[in-house]
Amino acid sequence: MLKNKIAKKLIYLLTTIVIIVSFAFIPPKPDEGMYPLSDIRKLKLNQKGLKIPIDEIYNPDGVSLVDALVRLGGCTGSFVSSEGLIITNHHCVFGSVQRASTVENNYLENGFVAQTYEQEIPAEGLTAQITVSYEDVSEEVLKAAENVDDISKRAKAISVKISEIVKREESTDSTIKAEVSEMFVGEQYVLFRYKIINDIRLVYVPPRTIGEFGGESDNWIWPRHTGDFSFVRAYVAPDGSPAKYSKENVPFKPKKFLTVNPNGIDEDDFVFILGYPGRTFKNMPARFIEYQYKYQLPYVQDLFSWLINLYTKRGENDPEFALNISSTIKGLANTEKNYRGKIQGIRNLDLINRKLEEEKNLLKFINSNQELKSKYGKLPDEINQLYDDVFESGRRLFVLNFLRNYVSYYRLADLFVDYKTEQLKDESERKSNYKESNKEKLIAEIENIYKNRKDDLEPQIFMKIYGDASEFEELKSLEPFASFRNISNKEEYVNKLFTNTFIADKERFIERLFDKDFTVENSNDDLIKIANQLYQLKNEEQKRQQIRDGKSNILLAQFNEVKRIWLNRNFIPDANSTLRLTFGYVRGYSPRDAVYYSPISSLKGMIEKSFEGGDYRIYEKIKELYAKKDFGKFIHPKLNDVPVAFIYNTDTSGGNSGSPIMDAYGRLVGVNFDRCFEATINDYAWSEIYSRSIGVDIRFVLWVVQKIGNADFLLKEMNVNL
Repeated sequence: MLKNKIAKKLIYLLTTIVIIVSFAFIPPKPDEGMYPLSDIRKLKLNQKGLKIPIDEIYNPDGVSLVDALVRLGGCTGSFVSSEGLIITNHHCVFGSVQRASTVENNYLENGFVAQTYEQEIPAEGLTAQITVSYEDVSEEVLKAAENVDDISKRAKAISVKISEIVKREESTDSTIKAEVSEMFVGEQYVLFRYKIINDIRLVYVPPRTIGEFGGESDNWIWPRHTGDFSFVRAYVAPDGSPAKYSKENVPFKPKKFLTVNPNGIDEDDFVFILGYPGRTFKNMPARFIEYQYKYQLPYVQDLFSWLINLYTKRGENDPEFALNISSTIKGLANTEKNYRGKIQGIRNLDLINRKLEEEKNLLKFINSNQELKSKYGKLPDEINQLYDDVFESGRRLFVLNFLRNYVSYYRLADLFVDYKTEQLKDESERKSNYKESNKEKLIAEIENIYKNRKDDLEPQIFMKIYGDASEFEELKSLEPFASFRNISNKEEYVNKLFTNTFIADKERFIERLFDKDFTVENSNDDLIKIANQLYQLKNEEQKRQQIRDGKSNILLAQFNEVKRIWLNRNFIPDANSTLRLTFGYVRGYSPRDAVYYSPISSLKGMIEKSFEGGDYRIYEKIKELYAKKDFGKFIHPKLNDVPVAFIYNTDTSGGNSGSPIMDAYGRLVGVNFDRCFEATINDYAWSEIYSRSIGVDIRFVLWVVQKIGNADFLLKEMNVNL
């Protein structure tokens, strides 16, 4: 009996020790946030898994990992060699590859590899920006708005001061580009200085069936098997200064480039990301989320879905059109699915009501203190009044902008009205593009619009946007939408608009644009008449927007100010395309009941999907290599396979595409390219439960480069031992 008791105690003691030891090895939860460089020392990353000093990530007085980062268009990239080699996403260079391609020589479909510097080709449309320095200029910016009595001019005063600072900085140092970024609305403004590299060239782009494997079927989805990576190179003039493309240019020598870890990561490993995430809205009030949910997200999602179908069908029997429109479709599809995910996420999280409840508790806190009540007591009502006006405007500006963006005929009609309006002003007061000195540039712009118009599609697109708008509550009683609603045969009316307008003839349009006697008022052109009515509406809406911007500049600053007092802590500024750090762990998740996703995908899954065809078309050589189990040295020892992608619980957003994923030692282990569908809500809220980002595993990158691209020279350049 005694022996049994002793045995039970020993078992209990051993079990307790095992549990304690087990919990000691469970990685802690990461913190929500995309942290500015100024905040990363507060994170205590060495206690959370980082194995290098913080100074090796960011050192304002020396060289560090941030010096290897570039903002590449709307994405991020990182230097991976001393010769200006940059790794980023396939989808980040997609447009440049498309522009370099022809139906006969389709780099987009077949991939591209340059064996020598001379074979590298310009990545048209891409520039790289390197963060040189930053400083807080909040006091100078806000001082400009101190004595502005007219609320509608407050935002304008801040904007003018920001422009002055940018102009001053760039005139002081012509080698940099300056930007003043708003960190907290009406509170904090930071000046960033960037080195600009204008000559970017394509080095290695995998075939589309690798770089875009899974297409839109897998976009924002896990598990993923997409080789979303590409290599480009930065070039400068021989003296090291930024320069446009020239054969005399030489590879850029970065201060720092990342070390590649060909052994990659494993589950629960610590990882961190540096990058340039786009806009997030975590610090905005509930009514802002409500507006997004009711107006912006569903409207844009519906329109983009319609446009994707229209363009795709149009390209089915026209390979040249399909190639030229491919980048546009990809961009539309990415946003469409992202917005669908956001709508679902807001609904599933009941995010609007959660934020409303939070704001009720904030109001209770304000009312509990007389000093706070006298200062902030009216704030909730004032914010509600602000958003009542936002809701009244609804989708008006979206409609007007989309008509300009997707209907060339309307864009020209709007330009015509705008130009004629500006001509009534003195030359010195006109918009710069309408000044006499810029006449040739304006003609070039007009010719480019005509060159890119889609005559057979334009009436359909106009009908969709204009027709939808005429049914919107906030637009249907306004002209010209009210009149359009009463037309019985709307399709016939729209076709006549496009057939009978002088805009159809480029020479006639240019002639009448510069004819001083031909005015908007004496034109009988119905499309010009519509554009004139909508031009007036746009001006009214923009004035309302200026007033709202001025008010929100004050109210949101107070909103964040009192929230800090209530929560008794500072919080992170929303992302705004400035350099940020986020960290987390390689970890699976459970998006739905009875479903669990492990965190690493492999070639096996790619082969399995390939039998479905369609978006899962596979590069045939991959099948051959897999059949032979020719994995080289890039194998995951536990999976006994080449890992393709992995997920991790960092806080990322748009703009983090192409961001380097680094391990605890600051070595490159992957390239971020997406989020899981549930994590599209990251722009509004983050959660350990559902927020997972997706990156391509460096081992798959290296395997593809070696086995598919036959580009061992790139591995050698990155110091990867073969």
